[in-house]
Amino acid sequence: MGNVSIDPWKELIISFTHVQEELKIRGESPPNNFLDGCAVPSPMVEASERLIEINRIASVKKPHLIKFGKKEYLSKNSLKVSLASSFMEPSLNVAQMDDEMKAIFHANPDEMTITTSKGEAIKPIGTVNITYETERDYYVFCSSGTFDIRMFSNFEADSCLFIYDSQRFADELISELRNHIEFDEYAYQMVEYVDPVKPKGKGREPIIEIYKHIRYQYQQEYRHVIVPSRGSPMLKDIFLSIDSISEYSELICL
Repeated sequence: MGNVSIDPWKELIISFTHVQEELKIRGESPPNNFLDGCAVPSPMVEASERLIEINRIASVKKPHLIKFGKKEYLSKNSLKVSLASSFMEPSLNVAQMDDEMKAIFHANPDEMTITTSKGEAIKPIGTVNITYETERDYYVFCSSGTFDIRMFSNFEADSCLFIYDSQRFADELISELRNHIEFDEYAYQMVEYVDPVKPKGKGREPIIEIYKHIRYQYQQEYRHVIVPSRGSPMLKDIFLSIDSISEYSELICL
């Protein structure tokens, strides 16, 4: 959780407090193991002094983007762009694994009416699950738009790359990718985090490529999305070497 005096953390702590009060009114407690599947930060006591120093450096230098990873790759300016579908691999940890091809909303039945093929209206009696899916796989490069020391443990990283020119990085990433695949579209922006129970903007379908469940909001992800051309080779991972990135970035190690 970030600074609860500012959004989005302020909004989250208010919602969490409402849940606690509702449970209290009902005389109930949170269910057992309700944090199962959550990316709970691991304590990194042995690196506490270094983490404090890195946090200070980040607050002073204010990098545009932060890429967490392994020193052996980041020190060589080696970056990986992956297919969205590959993030469902069971080998990934809970901070990394997600279905990037799908979004599921859980609608209040009082706000929904289902119409049959014959035009008959049916009022649902229980939660209505609405699934949005993208037909085409796409490539993703993930980084963070805000520095948070917990990402070292969440992503099993021993280093991070501070990127000080996000536009130049985007241009060079796209340029290097053209040497590997053909693509129709690309975009880059902060990810939109959505509460599947109370999504904002009713009636607006989520853009799957930049949508993520609210449980990942702590990551503050900045995402580069690349949609390959139909018929283009679909490698699971594309490894890029952008040597010029050293001109506007800084490797920070634990």
